[in-house]
Amino acid sequence: MNSIKTAGIIAFLLMGTATAFSQSRKTESSKGVEQSDNDKKIQVDGVGHKLNYTLNGGVVEVEGGDNTVTIKGSAKMIAVSGTGNKVYIDKVDRVTIEGGDNVVYYRTSGTKSGKPNVALTGVGNRVTKQ
Repeated sequence: MNSIKTAGIIAFLLMGTATAFSQSRKTESSKGVEQSDNDKKIQVDGVGHKLNYTLNGGVVEVEGGDNTVTIKGSAKMIAVSGTGNKVYIDKVDRVTIEGGDNVVYYRTSGTKSGKPNVALTGVGNRVTKQ
């Protein structure tokens, strides 16, 4: 009986340690919004966020609905999924959008054509030059 109790306590401690280590990465996270420590990834998940970021060549992921994300700088890729999201960015090379009525507004692109490579799935999604 004591060995079962001891095994249970050890298992509980190991689970707690694993949870602490998995949560120890350095990110800024609040209400479904996360920016990585090295400023190379911005991740927004949820509804109704209005956010401003600075990014230099990273990745942006926006999931959910009615989010407005403004980014000064550039992104290699923007991935948007959900409904009614708006992303404003200075420079982007690739845009992927799934869902409905999502818009990515950009000023320029690092591609030869000056337009980002675009993949759209859904209804009413668009990528528009400002």
